[in-house]
Order: sequence, then C-alpha cells, then structure tokens
Amino acid sequence: METGKTSRYLKYAIGEIILVVIGILIALQVNNWNQNRLAIQKEKVYLENLKKELTNNIRLLQKTDSVYSIRKKNTIRGLELFKNNPSIKDFGVIDSLVRTNWTTFEVSRSTFDEMQNNGSLYSLQNKSLREQLISHYILGERYISAFSEINSNGQDIAYNKDIYPLSLLLDRLKQSPQKLQDIDTSWIHRPNSKIYTGFFRKAEYYKTTNKIRRRVIADFIESCKKLIHTINSELEN
Repeated sequence: METGKTSRYLKYAIGEIILVVIGILIALQVNNWNQNRLAIQKEKVYLENLKKELTNNIRLLQKTDSVYSIRKKNTIRGLELFKNNPSIKDFGVIDSLVRTNWTTFEVSRSTFDEMQNNGSLYSLQNKSLREQLISHYILGERYISAFSEINSNGQDIAYNKDIYPLSLLLDRLKQSPQKLQDIDTSWIHRPNSKIYTGFFRKAEYYKTTNKIRRRVIADFIESCKKLIHTINSELEN
C-alpha cells in the first residue's frame, strides 16, 4: 500500500479468479459433453437391441402365421367334406383337417421392459419414437389377450360334451378292426342333432378364429416394420 501497488495486486487477484471460473466452466462443459456422449451411445445400444427384438418377433410371427394359413385352408376343406354327405369313415379325414393350434401370441419385449424400468425409455431424445414404442407394446398386450380369449372360448367349444360321440367314433376309426356297430352314427346325416351342430360350430369357430389370428399377426408385423423404420431413421441421424 505504501508503494502504491494495491491496484496491481487487485487486478492480479481478479484475473486469477476469472481464470479459475473459466477453468471450472470449461470442466463442467467437458463433463456435460462427455455425459451427453455416453447417453447417446447408451441410447444407440438400446435402439440396436430393440431392432433385433423386433426383427426376431417378425420372424417368429411369420412362422406362426404360416401354420394358421395351413390350418385355415384345411378347415375349409374339412367343412366342405362335412357338408357333402360324408360317410362314417370320412370323419377320420375330416377330423384331421378341422384343426387349430392353441398357441399364444409370443412377443419378445425384454429390451423395452428394461428401458421402461431404468428410465431410459423416458430419456429418449425422439419423443415421437418413444410414443410409438409405447403404443406398439400396448398393441402387443392387446393381441396377447385376444389370443388367450380365443383359446379359452375355443377349448370350451372343442371339448363340449355334446360332441363326445364324435370323439368315440374317431377312437373306433383308429382301431383295427374297426368296431362301429354298437355306437350311434345316425347323427352324421341329421343336421339338427346336437352332435352335428356341435361339430359344425367347432369347425366354424376354427375357421373364423384362424382368420382372426392371421389378421392380428399381420397387423403386429406391420407395426414392427414401421417401428424398425423409425429406429433406423433415428440411428442415421
């Protein structure tokens, strides 16, 4: 103070403070940049995994669809035989055609569930993609329930006690020699009988629900493809 150097030291101190503040700001900026880089990398990994799961879902559902395609065609053929004045022994063929599969609607969603549980889903930069993902898996849940309901109702129809005589006939047709004399087969040509209408109801249910299953599968596959397209666009950006 005596030599008049106060202002010089004050300026020096202020300069030091400014440099420290600038250093802190730069460090924060670098840290934020690094955190953002890591978040982008993590999001990219999740998106790639989602693509793999969606592609796998498409592949599995296409296999299931091919099964129901065959079932649908066979059931139509079986119904035609049934309506065309069949013989007793024709029922072995008719029964082999009028079938369905009690499969469930399989949807792999482990990546989506992980993202939902750890919050990564809600930190996606593309909000439209996030909404599309949520809608897609809600659709999957709805179709899982639809398949389950079809299976439940269908098994009630398929194993109705009214068509027990048909099961007995089919068992006898598989035996050698076939013993049909002691069982009632007159219902085959009586459209108003409970057995006839019970079998017809079962066949029609299989025919209708096989068609519904295929439509559901096709709709979900299309949703998978649209989602993959959106994810690809996001990854390119």
